[in-house]
Order: sequence, then structure tokens, then C-alpha cells
Amino acid sequence: MAKIGVKLGFTYRVGDLNNNQYGRIDLDIHDIDTDLPLDEQLTKSKEYADKIFESVKEQVDTNLDKILEETNE
Repeated sequence: MAKIGVKLGFTYRVGDLNNNQYGRIDLDIHDIDTDLPLDEQLTKSKEYADKIFESVKEQVDTNLDKILEETNE
């Protein structure tokens, strides 16, 4: 009963090129049991990941707006 995980990340630049500011979003799905059907294990993971991503994206968008306003002042 081996268990595996996958982590995927995305780093992106924020604001003007001269500011050297970056943000990063990571998604990690782990403890996938290789002895059980994959589709059944991923169904709930995808559902939760989509909801969590939307929530995190809203927070990131809000904070990015604040950062960009501060750097443009």
C-alpha cells in the first residue's frame, strides 16, 4: 500500500518589472493510495481544490490590489 503525492506550483510577477515582487500559488494532493482506484480518490480532492482555489484567489486578488496601489503611490 504505497502512498504518493504531487505538488504543483506557479510563481508569477506582481506589478512593475522594477519592483521585483512575486507571488506564488501551490497545490498539493498527497496520500494517494496506489492500491485503490485513482478516480474515486481524486473526485473529492478536485472538488475541494476548486473551492479552496477560488477562496485563495479572492484573497490574492484583494491583496495584490493593495500592493499595486502602494507601489504606484
